[in-house]
Amino acid sequence: MSKKKQIGRYLRRSLSAASRREVRATPTLKARFFSKISYYKSRLYSSQVRSLILAILLFFLSMGGVLVTTHVWASTAIAQTQQEPLQLVQEAKSLYKNGQFESALTLWEQAAAAFAVREDKLNQAMALSNLALTAQQLGRWEQAKKAIATSLNILQTQPKTPERASEGGAALTQILSSTLDIQGQLQLAVGESEAALATWKQAAEIYQNLGNQNGAIRSQINQTQAMQNLGLYPMACKTLLKTLKLDHQNCQITKEELQTLKERIVNKRNSSSLDILALRSLGNVLRVVSQLEQSQMVLFAAGQLAQQSGDSQNLAAIYLSLGNTAKSLGNRKIQLEKPSEQQPDLTQSICIQAASITNAAQFYQQAATCYRQAESFTSSDIKRQAQLNRFSLLVQTQQWSEVATLLSEITSHLNDLPITHPTVYADIKFAQSLMCLQSKLSENSSNVLSSPVLQLCSFVKNTPTGTGVKILESSKIPSWPEIGQILQTALNQAQQLQDKQAEADVRGYLGGVYQQMGKLAEARQLTEQALQQKSAFKDSSITYLWQWQLGRIYQTQQNQKSALKAYTLAYETLQSLRKDLVGINPEIQFTFRDSVEPVYRELVNLLLQPQASQQIKQTEINQENLKLARDVMEALQLAELTNFFREACIISQPQPIDELDPNAAVIYSIILPDRLAIILSRPQKPLKYYATPLKPNSQLGEIGEVERVYKDILANFTRYSYLDSLHPQTIFYDWLIRPIEPELQKDDIKTLVFVLDGVLRGVPMSALYDSQKQKYLIEKYNLALSPGLQLLYSSSLSPKKLQTLVGGLAEASQGFSKLPGVEEEVREIAKIVPTEVLLNKEFTRNRLKVEIDNAAFPIVHLATHGQFSSQAENTFLLAWDGRINVKELDQVLQARDRPGRSPLELLILSACQTATGDNRAVLGLAGVAVRSGARSTLATLWSVEDESTVELMNKFYSKLNQPGVTKAEALRQAQLFLLRSPNYRRPYYWAPFVLVGNWL
Repeated sequence: MSKKKQIGRYLRRSLSAASRREVRATPTLKARFFSKISYYKSRLYSSQVRSLILAILLFFLSMGGVLVTTHVWASTAIAQTQQEPLQLVQEAKSLYKNGQFESALTLWEQAAAAFAVREDKLNQAMALSNLALTAQQLGRWEQAKKAIATSLNILQTQPKTPERASEGGAALTQILSSTLDIQGQLQLAVGESEAALATWKQAAEIYQNLGNQNGAIRSQINQTQAMQNLGLYPMACKTLLKTLKLDHQNCQITKEELQTLKERIVNKRNSSSLDILALRSLGNVLRVVSQLEQSQMVLFAAGQLAQQSGDSQNLAAIYLSLGNTAKSLGNRKIQLEKPSEQQPDLTQSICIQAASITNAAQFYQQAATCYRQAESFTSSDIKRQAQLNRFSLLVQTQQWSEVATLLSEITSHLNDLPITHPTVYADIKFAQSLMCLQSKLSENSSNVLSSPVLQLCSFVKNTPTGTGVKILESSKIPSWPEIGQILQTALNQAQQLQDKQAEADVRGYLGGVYQQMGKLAEARQLTEQALQQKSAFKDSSITYLWQWQLGRIYQTQQNQKSALKAYTLAYETLQSLRKDLVGINPEIQFTFRDSVEPVYRELVNLLLQPQASQQIKQTEINQENLKLARDVMEALQLAELTNFFREACIISQPQPIDELDPNAAVIYSIILPDRLAIILSRPQKPLKYYATPLKPNSQLGEIGEVERVYKDILANFTRYSYLDSLHPQTIFYDWLIRPIEPELQKDDIKTLVFVLDGVLRGVPMSALYDSQKQKYLIEKYNLALSPGLQLLYSSSLSPKKLQTLVGGLAEASQGFSKLPGVEEEVREIAKIVPTEVLLNKEFTRNRLKVEIDNAAFPIVHLATHGQFSSQAENTFLLAWDGRINVKELDQVLQARDRPGRSPLELLILSACQTATGDNRAVLGLAGVAVRSGARSTLATLWSVEDESTVELMNKFYSKLNQPGVTKAEALRQAQLFLLRSPNYRRPYYWAPFVLVGNWL
């Protein structure tokens, strides 16, 4: 007899005293909702009713995030005495499914009371759990908390008699695990992410003990949502990969691995909503950790599965996630594109389709299409999020006519959703977009000390049409007071939820609005309240924003002492976050230069403020402030590298200068709004401070004086430039070297180590020109660059340790031109030092790894094409079989980490160049230096002539092979050799070679 017939037959029986029998049924799976029905025998306290059957129905609700909602339903009636409460259960269930939450709530209350009267504890707990779930949909959090607490108390206090354990223990435990799932959702909804994580871990353990794999997987997926709320993205990624049976120590997943995963899930006979949900969650996490192509690939797979299975709930959320990933891809692309004179067209595109996209505008177009498709679904939460994200995209891309239209639609439904943790943050997001919009309207009168919230705004650099601006100005854009009212409503909702975390954030944003309105007293009070509430939470990812805001408010009020204190706290908060910078809001990664970097610079500016009675060039800054300013700039260098890699891969190991080299001086350059500051650090000497005033910009958006001279100096470095065009090199010499030269001469300094700031990193220091003595800087000193002394290791090479592994590409490969001088370069090196050579087809990624595994080469010399960029994705070296990305260098050179093996002393890259048009491309060079693990890296800022490179490398190795010659001295002698050669005396040939890291 089938299970279905067994159920029907049993339900038709009367439970008279004479015919009462015990019935037990095995579990079964219901297709659409993964319903698991457990039948069990239970003795009740009522003398009239001896047994009943409970049905546990599990199904998913996909609401704003990765949420799984568990419903605990009662069975159909099994006795006349049970008819009334069970009828209530069926009606409540139907009302809930139809979205009639108010009516369903009333029936759940009646059902729970009816079961209580009959002393039917398990069904009472079931009804209370569903009451809590329904109350959540209505935003009645206290009622939901009370109901779930009562339900758990009933379940956890049931007698543990042997009879009970054998007859109904499994069913009770199943109800308990389902109720914990509901409690976890409730905790997450009110902002208690840590509690939700603990609850879902407990539920997962129970499901595992029951052998319910689907339940365990569901709880694990839920845990990852709580982890993301807590900023634990790597942990969330690892959990999801384990759930998908793809074990990985981190989120660095190859596209090939993801393709295999996709094929495995697609080829399953029945790909479940759990598979789709897990893929969607993984796609979201991969986006946050900047694995954008992988994120899109996973989400495409999830979307295709959802389409095939008709899973509309997951599909709507997938469209939203795909829109977010496409926007992030556009943001990354736009950073290296030249400003466009045309606005991107966001009207037509395809969402779930891998298309050949070449520019940011196409990614933005795809994002807008995905958001529109998400908006077309019935889920009010998804629709609201998609609208807000599209609105933010329209503001960013300055689509003013569409902004006005969508704004009207959003405001008309602003208060339609129930009060939840996500809806409070949706209001915050909307208010933030409106703040950006208002700042754009009044950008000509912008205040340098505006709210840091506006630093999170990012606008595509194009020229909007006059018509678009008029449409924007004539539409009803909410004013600052109206934006404040939206946030005040959000604050009231957060207080109603008793969500202290959300309340703190709303106060911070509200403080920013008051700051823009010029109401500084109210702004300061709100910001201080936000910080006071934030101090109670471990999650401090946004705390720095309010500390920074408080510092700016104090500065505006001319309270420098309090401002310095607030800025210092913001800096310390960022330092605590540096090891996991990706834990910060993902939008901050894109706007790092505007939303993180200024904290460091503004703090340094305060620390180096001259006294009113002194001239800038003659100031005496106290040593404590100078040391802190130096430390802050070094910390900024590390923060930039961490943001470059989007992961915490930099280990700080400070090294005092005098322990490295008593004849070296370190020069810190700091570009400030009104001056170029220099801090000179020498062994056993106090720090010295110098500053050169800079011309103020005449109009908004104009590049600064330092960048103007930088552009001039780069224009001079060609093989055709005349030797008398030395004006830019002379300016930089006068700014950076002349003020400190007396100190350098007095201390007999031999080596200058530069910790450069901003565009100065792209300036070849060797070519700075002393117009008085008519000498280049390389003629006076050994030179080296450093991302900061915190990255240095003290070591030096000896002639006996110059075994070199040389890899090179002389032939054309993968669209790159041939390098005919590489073969001669390799031959000349082999004449000077012991050499193992991998040339052309032998120079592959795997062969390079094998050779490094087999022997400890202190020097690795790669004569191949390469590019340094401000983005890790575009920083690479070329091997015969493909590009070696900067993030893969540690894997290729991993043998250095083996116990007893000497680390890589020197990495030489003799044919690389910086990305064209990327003023921060030298950050990629620093990234290569750090990621390779080499103590020193010798590289080129631009690609130079083969013949001159051969000559320079020949001389470099010859000098390095002499006892007592440091790497910096060897490079200097090689550069001087070219400088004094009639054919190569122009800086174009010898200036691009730079030594990064340890100079000994």
